[in-house]
Amino acid sequence: MRRRPRTGRSRFLWWLCCAALALLQLWDKTRVKPATPPRPEKGSLFVTLGHPRLVEDANNDGDSFKIAHDGGENVLRLYFADCPEKRLYPLVKNRIQDQAAYFGGLSIPQTVDVGREAKVFTEKLLREEHLTIQTRWERVYDSARSYALIFFDDGEELSEKLVKAGLCRIHTKGTWLPDGRRENDFENHLRVLEREARAAHRGAWGRPLPVQ
Repeated sequence: MRRRPRTGRSRFLWWLCCAALALLQLWDKTRVKPATPPRPEKGSLFVTLGHPRLVEDANNDGDSFKIAHDGGENVLRLYFADCPEKRLYPLVKNRIQDQAAYFGGLSIPQTVDVGREAKVFTEKLLREEHLTIQTRWERVYDSARSYALIFFDDGEELSEKLVKAGLCRIHTKGTWLPDGRRENDFENHLRVLEREARAAHRGAWGRPLPVQ
């Protein structure tokens, strides 16, 4: 005598599998998934980095430095300020010559010395002072660096302090400021500070010019 196939049990198992699969798909759609932060784009509003601190790095200098913060580590470059190079090598020779000429005709060694002084000046501030760092993640050319503004508790931005100390030229890219100040207005303000530093012979402006 032939046995009848167990169609009822097979159908039950099939429906059970389908129901389990449907419940799994429903759970996957409704569960809270961690959000993927969007990649910041040039032109976006300024963001403030959480708990910023200087990372010791051989490439740090007066206007470019590695910063650790809540979102990771980034190499940042100041708007407005361009400090002299801290060492001479072939790729920056023309740049150092331009920097030397900007400060009235310093020698190359004098200009490099100003760059080293700027590095010490900036690193001391970044280590010892409370910082507020704001950036739009605007890339510096095609490098991994991003432009940023660095404010201190006295209200000054780092480029202001460097200009007042005579340790940079006003040369690189500018920006509007988070408080609404326009780029041209802030640059004109820096020019006033530069004239004061030059009159007081601070930093590079106080170096004796080489005898021609």
